[in-house]
Amino acid sequence: MTGDRNAPRMAKQLLLTAIDEGNHSAFLDLLSQHNDKRSMVDLGEVLTELSQSQLDKVWTELHSWATDQLNKLVGGGENEEVNNFAKEPSESRQSKEPTQVQEELNQMEVVESEGIKDQTGNTEQPSGHSGEQGVQPNEGELYNESILLGVVQFATLHISTIKGFGTFIPEKLLELAVLLHGMVSVLEGRLQEEIVTLCETWWHRELDERDCLISNVLPILIQMAIGKSGRRKNVIAVCSVRGALDVVEFDESLVDLLAACVASPRFISVEEGCRWLCELFTRQMLVMRLHRSIKAVLPECTRDQSAKYGEIYFRAWKKSTGDVQQMIEESCIQDLMYAGVHVDPLAGKLSTNLHHLLHQIHRNKQHHLVQRMILKLYNPFLWRSLKVANGYVRMNATGLLCDAFPLSDSTCTLEERQELSERQYQTIISLLTDPCHLVRITAIKGTCEILKNYWLVIPSQVIKTIFQKFLTELLRDSSSAEVRIQVVKGLTLILDNNDAVPFMKEVLPRISDSFDDISVSVRVAFVHLLLKVKLLKIIKYWTIVPINHLLHGLEDDVPAVCKLLTQLLLNSFHPTQMADHELLQRCLVLLKENRAAARRFYQYASRTLDLQSTVDFILLICLCVRNYIHSQELQHARLNEDREECGNSNADQPASSRQSGRKGSSSGRNAKGKKGSRVQNENKENKNSGAKDANDNEEDSSPLDNPTVIGGLFDTIVILWSANAHRLAQSQNSKYLEALRLKVSKNMPIFFKFFKENKDVSQTLLYLASFLPKTLVPTLVGHCLSRLRSLQQDQDHEDSYVTYINALCNWNRVDDVLELATDWLMEGFHSATVTSPKERRLSRRGVHFHQTHSAQPSLALRLIRHILQHPLNKLAALSKNRSLVEDLTETLKVSRDLLEERLNHSEALSDLCTDKFLCGAWSEYLSLVAVLHNPAPEKPAVNEGEEEEEEGNAGFNSIDHLHHSLEWATRVLLPVLSSEEVGEKRKLRAGDDARRISTEALVLLVKTCNNLIIIGAADSEFVLNVSGFTDILLKSDACECFWEVSLLVTLEAYQYMKVYGKPYGEAAEGVTMPTDLLKSCITSIADYLSEDRALPKEAEKLGKTLGMVLATLCQTRAIQNEVFQHLTAMILDCLCTKVEKMQGVDSAVKTVEDMGSCVRILVGVCQSSLKLSAYLMEALTSFIKDSAIDITVIVAISQLLKVLSQDSGKVSRYSIKQSVGAIDSLLASILFPVPIDTCGETETPLPSTIYEEYAKTAREMVDDLKSTLGIV
Repeated sequence: MTGDRNAPRMAKQLLLTAIDEGNHSAFLDLLSQHNDKRSMVDLGEVLTELSQSQLDKVWTELHSWATDQLNKLVGGGENEEVNNFAKEPSESRQSKEPTQVQEELNQMEVVESEGIKDQTGNTEQPSGHSGEQGVQPNEGELYNESILLGVVQFATLHISTIKGFGTFIPEKLLELAVLLHGMVSVLEGRLQEEIVTLCETWWHRELDERDCLISNVLPILIQMAIGKSGRRKNVIAVCSVRGALDVVEFDESLVDLLAACVASPRFISVEEGCRWLCELFTRQMLVMRLHRSIKAVLPECTRDQSAKYGEIYFRAWKKSTGDVQQMIEESCIQDLMYAGVHVDPLAGKLSTNLHHLLHQIHRNKQHHLVQRMILKLYNPFLWRSLKVANGYVRMNATGLLCDAFPLSDSTCTLEERQELSERQYQTIISLLTDPCHLVRITAIKGTCEILKNYWLVIPSQVIKTIFQKFLTELLRDSSSAEVRIQVVKGLTLILDNNDAVPFMKEVLPRISDSFDDISVSVRVAFVHLLLKVKLLKIIKYWTIVPINHLLHGLEDDVPAVCKLLTQLLLNSFHPTQMADHELLQRCLVLLKENRAAARRFYQYASRTLDLQSTVDFILLICLCVRNYIHSQELQHARLNEDREECGNSNADQPASSRQSGRKGSSSGRNAKGKKGSRVQNENKENKNSGAKDANDNEEDSSPLDNPTVIGGLFDTIVILWSANAHRLAQSQNSKYLEALRLKVSKNMPIFFKFFKENKDVSQTLLYLASFLPKTLVPTLVGHCLSRLRSLQQDQDHEDSYVTYINALCNWNRVDDVLELATDWLMEGFHSATVTSPKERRLSRRGVHFHQTHSAQPSLALRLIRHILQHPLNKLAALSKNRSLVEDLTETLKVSRDLLEERLNHSEALSDLCTDKFLCGAWSEYLSLVAVLHNPAPEKPAVNEGEEEEEEGNAGFNSIDHLHHSLEWATRVLLPVLSSEEVGEKRKLRAGDDARRISTEALVLLVKTCNNLIIIGAADSEFVLNVSGFTDILLKSDACECFWEVSLLVTLEAYQYMKVYGKPYGEAAEGVTMPTDLLKSCITSIADYLSEDRALPKEAEKLGKTLGMVLATLCQTRAIQNEVFQHLTAMILDCLCTKVEKMQGVDSAVKTVEDMGSCVRILVGVCQSSLKLSAYLMEALTSFIKDSAIDITVIVAISQLLKVLSQDSGKVSRYSIKQSVGAIDSLLASILFPVPIDTCGETETPLPSTIYEEYAKTAREMVDDLKSTLGIV
């Protein structure tokens, strides 16, 4: 404790000793101890104990140390200038400009080069004598930054202990601070930071001469804040010295820094930064510069940043007065308002950011001064902007009018304010029916927002007029689905106002038709409206749309709507807080109302229910059905007893009465039989769900008497179990899984026995049983296999075999299904090879024995297809039975040889091996090849002396199989499609089906190859091989069958080569690149359709695919030019053919569709896209300017441009003008030859030639275009 009390005294003595002796290291060591938290040295306490004379002595010596180091830093030997600057009176320093001080400091650095020589020892280092009691530095001593840093830190520590203005400050400390402030701009690193901290602390302490210590520090603080390494604390530091703006001079460099503050996201993200920017806006000389900086960065701002700028403008306007406030109003805010009205909404984020910025000003409109300001600024241009021809301007003006509503001025008279309000109401109502759908959409949004916020203020007549527009016109707007969407969303928004709810209660039932709108988005918005209504107590959602109508939508609608409907109906049909009895009753009501809707309801509801409640509900359903069966068994037993009693009583009657009684009993038995059959369907009772016992209510009908309800209950169990299978498989939920298996397995025999006559329920029970271990249901496994074997060829419906396959796969018995399919396939293939054609014809006439279970090869293909398409079944087949699947692939490979043999015959190979079966087998073979792709890993290098390990898994390389298939197709299938096929004998043998079979097989092969490219299983060689093969197909006689698949191959090959292959332009000769394939496809389309052939059936799909491929490939300039130049040439070739055929143009052609199939496809694709249309017109203009074209092409181009001017689609008017200008210049350069007669004496014109007729026609069309487009 004594040491602690003596620590300050000892530190004081050490400090004074170090200063007296000029011991730098002792001083720095003492400062280091002060900074150490574990040390007891507190120099702040020491400084408070020093007298004024001691402080003067300390700072005189420290001043000497600092100036000495500064002289060495700037060059050494010119310390008198530094001292003179430091000794300069404060009054003269204050009178100097900061730039003058900086110039004086820069003059001190002239000797820098000499100082460097002195520090290296090449010249004599002059002695630095400064201060009355200064320490003479040693000769050759170098600059020591740590000494200067220590002095600056000690100065900061000293002024931190000084409180208030007028406190004693040593003169040398003040001189040193001024000196360091003057040099802070030329220093860097930690020294500059410490000096900035010193001056900043001096400013915050409000000490003497603080105005002289801030002018050079402020720019540095700003640079630190806006720099890359700036932090929030730097922004706060700048804001803390905002009072310095009153004392600094605003030179150009400082103004640039202040403008950079406005553009810095770091400033607007911090409250202190916004306060600093508002302070800047109060300086009149800075207002316009800051405004220009904000406008420059506004297009790239985020929504929050633009809102912050709006807040800054408003706070600056509120804080400023006089001329500054007027400048902010008229030069800044009004400028932004005008820009917000006239900005292009499609030009990036600028339009959105402007509206967010202005919204921050509008949201303060409750204050009467703000209202007056908004009205004054909008009044000159807003009203006329709502009536201009440009729809975008009207849309922007509508949005701002609705956001600023109500425009008002408290200084106006009551009549003027009412007139202004009426003007706004009428304007908004008229905007709701604007011709531009974008204006209508914006008006609907704004109107509903106004109704929500000002419902009680708006006159009732205006409200009724608005809703009349909503219900009679806008909700039935067929031109734009977005209009209808916004009406529904707007009505949902109005429900937030409680005062509007009674009125909405009468309105909403009238919009129930929107629930069946053709647009999915409208239906989604409407269900959101119903969800909002559900939260209200006054309105019931089923009064808007009946429950049965909602269930019908749940049954048929898309998943997005069904999920919302499930959320809407969840508390009605599955209230989790209800008792089991009520929960079951509501489930039965739902199933009775709509079984299909119930399936989808529980499918989506299972995602929101917890696992325990789901398991309890499944067990509750099982118990309900079990009790129902028990009650039915008791009822049947009683009926049998009654029948026996009636039989015994009849035995005691006389013979005559017995004879007549037989007739009565016969009819009675028939009646009872009918009654008994009806009992099963109409007079059953759910013992668990009913409050009364079945014995007491035998004649009461039960919901479970309905077979639909029973089937729905089992459907519910299956759906809930399937949806939660992943959760039940987790170890922590094993108890729930065991409970389900135990209860269901016990009841399963009872269920099967009772519902064996109900096929629908039996199928569901069979699939439910597949969730159980096969050891619990051993007989069902054999039953499924037996039913599969007994299937007949004509049982094409999937329900006949899907349930059995799914069940066997769940029991891990995929091998049995695959073996059965393999046996059937082998028999089908064998039937095509064992007999000759003559034997096959004779065998059809012979007598055959009926086989109970005949082979069904076509059915086998459907079994395989279902396994591959079902994700769980496919996983079971590939994970545990991969070898069997590979064997099946080898079996199906036989179809390739049989297809080749079929092409040499005129009819099917056998009754089992039909053409359809062969194509199906080929398809399944290719599917299995793609699914099995799993190449063997590369073997590591084997060192000498080591034995090579045995192959554990050779893998399955699908690429090799497809390479062989491509070679086979080139050898066997392609010649069938060639018109130059060698010999006609083969054609006669193959019949008319050969081309169809070959085409179908080739399409399947190319699609499979494309799928492997999509999944990344291919290599560059394979991709190029497939591209070349597809290119050959496009040149065959059946090219129209390969357009769609060739475009898909082009797309995927381009994507693959872009990522893995060689860059564009480096392909070897003879290799078909994706661009070459695309050009071949375009050529094939043009050549095929140029002969006036009809469009293919899937022309619309073909056009979409072609547009997607063009948009994807033409992302680089080189490919764009190459492809669209070719596309343009094909279009013009087609048009030239028509012109030559007609010897002119058809004046009746007004649209692109009328110009023929080729132009309809190729030009129509580009018309549907802004980007593609721009590429096409650019290529057309380039073709006109750069190519040598004849008069026929000129006529074709003129006709195309004329049609595009009338049916432009998304082709811009500007691009059409460019092309018209180019063709006009070309026509102007044409010189018509003047024919001379044979005698050479006179020039006599010959009759008009076709050349002149074409030129005249082209000139007339171009002149007409120039007049239409306004080209001078």
